[in-house]
Amino acid sequence: MKIRLFTIALAFSLSASAAAEDVVVTRHFSGHWNQPEQESQGLILQVVNQDDGSKNAVAYWFTYADDRESSWLLGVGPVEANHIQLDLFRASDVGFLEDDHPGNANVVQVGSMEIEFSSCDDGTVTFSSTDSAIGSGDFPISRITSIFNTECSGGISDDTPSDVLPTDQRISLVPASQGVSGSGHADFKEQPDRTEFSVESENLADGRYRILVGGADRGELVVSAGHGQTEFRSPAESGKTLLTFDPRGQAIEVSGKQGAVLTSGDDELSDDDATDEDTDEDTDEDTDEDTDEDTDEDTDEDTDEDTDEDTDEDTDDDATDDDATDDDNTDSDNNAGEIEVDLTNAGVFPEASGDAKFEARDDRTEFSVEIEDVPAGNYDLKVGGTSVGDIHATMDQDGKVHGEAEFRDPVEPGKTLLDFDPRGQTIEVLDGATVILDAAFPLS
Repeated sequence: MKIRLFTIALAFSLSASAAAEDVVVTRHFSGHWNQPEQESQGLILQVVNQDDGSKNAVAYWFTYADDRESSWLLGVGPVEANHIQLDLFRASDVGFLEDDHPGNANVVQVGSMEIEFSSCDDGTVTFSSTDSAIGSGDFPISRITSIFNTECSGGISDDTPSDVLPTDQRISLVPASQGVSGSGHADFKEQPDRTEFSVESENLADGRYRILVGGADRGELVVSAGHGQTEFRSPAESGKTLLTFDPRGQAIEVSGKQGAVLTSGDDELSDDDATDEDTDEDTDEDTDEDTDEDTDEDTDEDTDEDTDEDTDEDTDDDATDDDATDDDNTDSDNNAGEIEVDLTNAGVFPEASGDAKFEARDDRTEFSVEIEDVPAGNYDLKVGGTSVGDIHATMDQDGKVHGEAEFRDPVEPGKTLLDFDPRGQTIEVLDGATVILDAAFPLS
């Protein structure tokens, strides 16, 4: 009976596979990949970023040489959609724990390798080498391990940073030529846990159209009774197609048998964090919503882009409007990364109360939990079931008991390094093993 390396006595729960031929390689593809048709051989894959921001991969192919002893080959190359194209290298004539030597005289390129993934858990490797001992061929691979606490969806959201600021954008789609009577829009939303993109049309002739993003065919738009909508999402959910491409910075078109019928023209979805201003200028509807959040009184002045004089008035009004300042503390752009919730009293200490605050800025991220009206002492703070620190509650000169735990990245004196994301997690304050305050902290 065969015993395969790395699979002995291991049981793994593999992620649900995305649809075949419709995944994008993300950091969640990092891990161990087995060669199920070969004995004790496979790949260790790492998806990494380069200094220029590009996405590359490093693959360590553990196999065997002609002498039946272990042999390792190293592959390095760029990631593109569901493919990785690697240059293949081999090191030789190096002894165990031999001292380092300048340069790479012992490392030579011996061929190339391509990895194509059909899902989060399966792929095919094709290789070719000038070394006759390696030759050329192909073999399937299947996932053995994943990075701790990750789940591969096969979509672009798997590469979204956990501290990304939520964005919500819309651009208009206008007739691409004379004689087209329809219109439409494209929406893009990004949050730490998901990314969504949709194309919607109105007053187009009924039929089937193609959605082109950056010139690439990304799916079908079915128009019935003059209306059509196609939705993409990562992670995918029922009724929505897995989003495996980034539409930002790309031209968007709806195309029929005779060519493009709707186009975004020169407008593009922005890949900037500060997207409120872009979406304000794209649609009157968005402008009204955004300016309503700033102040009802300034709506007409804010949306008037015809004169600098109106802009000055808006600035003065915003700066001096006490009501708006009291409600928002700052403008809507700066509030985009702020979340605050009250903690719920579990009934152990009837007077106890508290709150949790999260703030994400370009230069820092902060999180704090504050409690009061509890007996003086130390309380355990848990986020998502994991203890992240203590809250030391003490009595002040007025006889009130108060305590606070503060986290920050980058860290500063008096605060603990923030190395976790509280968004979407349960916040609990415990006295020993008993929860006294808790809250479900929102994603945004």
